Amino acid sequence: MATGTTIRVVRAYQGISQGELAELMVVSISLISAVEKGTKRITPEFVKRFKRAVGIIDSTLIDIQYLQSILTEL
Repeated sequence: MATGTTIRVVRAYQGISQGELAELMVVSISLISAVEKGTKRITPEFVKRFKRAVGIIDSTLIDIQYLQSILTEL
């Protein structure tokens, strides 16, 4: 499952704002903000919309999370 940090990293990498992501996902900006801060739980539906909005697949998301875990350990 994706984390708020993963959402923020992918969004920033793609150069889109929280507002733009919210629009692409058809959710509120406050939801994007809360998810990125870790104050709102990420649902499977959120992940599905996120992947569709930013054009990534499950394996890419898993790779990003794996790289984040390695970097956290350094």
